[in-house]
Amino acid sequence: MATVETEPGIANGIHLCGSKHVNWYLIEESGALTVVDTGFPTHWQQFREQIDVLDYSLSDIDACLLTHAHPDHIGFAERLRTEGDVPLWLHESGVQRAKAGGNPPLGGFIKNLWRPAVFRYFIEVFRSDGTSIRPPTTVETFDAGTELDVPGHPQVIHVPGHTEDEVVLYLPDRRVLFCGDALATVDFETWQGDTPQLMPPWLNVDHGQAQDSVRHLDSIGEVLLLPGHGDPWTGDLSEAIRTE
Repeated sequence: MATVETEPGIANGIHLCGSKHVNWYLIEESGALTVVDTGFPTHWQQFREQIDVLDYSLSDIDACLLTHAHPDHIGFAERLRTEGDVPLWLHESGVQRAKAGGNPPLGGFIKNLWRPAVFRYFIEVFRSDGTSIRPPTTVETFDAGTELDVPGHPQVIHVPGHTEDEVVLYLPDRRVLFCGDALATVDFETWQGDTPQLMPPWLNVDHGQAQDSVRHLDSIGEVLLLPGHGDPWTGDLSEAIRTE
């Protein structure tokens, strides 16, 4: 089993969870929680331990929001739905992908396994049951531009390119942006660097569209950026986004 880590309190009421390679988050507000992405299936135990540390129970989880339907983001989502009666939310264009278990770009991974960082990530996928995802069977969908009535009240911004359903979730009052895989803060191919950048072209359904999508985030300005891969980053997006 891959090691999972928790870094509570990275911002007011926001908690970073996951492993060295995969992040997911908890948002606290008014005695309730929103889960943002769900890592791998084996992260379920960490989730249970973390909500216990925070003095919450499954009944306090109001929603699970998925930035997109790849296996390292929908890992324990279906278990959360069935055991906690927690609604799962994602963009409507990701429903089919989610119900198929994520449909990762296996061809791209296989061609890049010669890269040590990619190979180590692939090993974590297997150790974390990332190849045996329980597909969500029931999901709710949100539209671009919607402010969700869940803890944190995130605004949904559709940023297709990595996948058709990729969204980022923006909390304007906290100036926090959960960016899923629209941006990473580490070079996925080398696991080096610490600035916002696109995932490599072989991981994006449409790399050109991914470039165009993130350019629309420039106007957000100063944020705490919370990615699916890499460390949290604080700064002005208009000065930092690398789209090459």
